[in-house]
Amino acid sequence: MEFFLYLIYLVITLVVVSLGDYYFGLLYLSGKDTFEKQELTDWARIIPSKIVSVFESAGSLQYGLLAFGLSAFFAYVWTLTGGLIGSPHYTDSFGNYFFLSFIMPVLVLAFYSFISSEVLRAARISRNSGSFLARLLNQEIPLLSGIFISVISSNLAVYGLYHEISFLFVLPNVLILMVLLILRWNGKVKFGGIRMDREEEEVEDLGEDS
Repeated sequence: MEFFLYLIYLVITLVVVSLGDYYFGLLYLSGKDTFEKQELTDWARIIPSKIVSVFESAGSLQYGLLAFGLSAFFAYVWTLTGGLIGSPHYTDSFGNYFFLSFIMPVLVLAFYSFISSEVLRAARISRNSGSFLARLLNQEIPLLSGIFISVISSNLAVYGLYHEISFLFVLPNVLILMVLLILRWNGKVKFGGIRMDREEEEVEDLGEDS
């Protein structure tokens, strides 16, 4: 029952965040003062086009969907981890609050470039090699979206089904994750681009000097 509820919230969250992103771009980034009714209420066009654009952000719908699904599953398992080190994952305990919090998604957001570079280096694969792993890790936006949306959905599912964790934790946690994801989709989160790959930085510096 909980997993089914999680899947429902996964779809709902994806739709809500997509709408939030669309209106954020329309109202704050477009520079327009007046809007047509169709721009504001044509949800049958807005929602699917926005969701597809997220999955296609790295140029491949197939790999984008796969990256989103894998990262969402990983994040869902992560939110259940609190139940392995203490009381069940849905109860009011510190471990559950930690694994349901925004900490893991924010860390992945901040260090994604470093993490993906280290994984490829360990596998001795070039980022531009065209291999499965390289193409998968190039799906930064779908991967991050899967993690953020999955953690949000887990929070909502756990609270909605059991009502044991604090609502004052769930609400700000969900809002923080939504806001950060929308900002990242629009390139407004600077630390989302942190690079700690020294070799690539040296290559870029040499290119600038020449």
